[in-house]
Amino acid sequence: MNDRRKKGLEKEISRIVGMTLLTEVKNDKIKNLVSIHKVELTKDGRYLDLTFSILDLKDNVNREKIAEDLNKLKGFFRKQIGSQLSIRFVPEVRIHLDDSVEYGVKIASILNEIKKENDSIE
Repeated sequence: MNDRRKKGLEKEISRIVGMTLLTEVKNDKIKNLVSIHKVELTKDGRYLDLTFSILDLKDNVNREKIAEDLNKLKGFFRKQIGSQLSIRFVPEVRIHLDDSVEYGVKIASILNEIKKENDSIE
């Protein structure tokens, strides 16, 4: 599969999975806290790596439970992709979690605390 086709399929799959998360998923925790971060299709088009980010500002979400729930939805995502795309092989979905968004929010809050401490000292 050439690179241009692969990028186009990844973009379309990202749209399909994002809309599925918003409209079809019944689990409110996944619907409200999870967003798709990255979509990667292998060169042969057999496997699809979906990377999700969890935005939890209060740190009260069980990441393992959400990862387990997302893994239960793999077949549903594959079915949605297969019904909306006309491709020879519907790729097998693999789920990954990305914590870079959470890490960025944590760093920003630490920096804000340091700034407040410096402002109160002066």
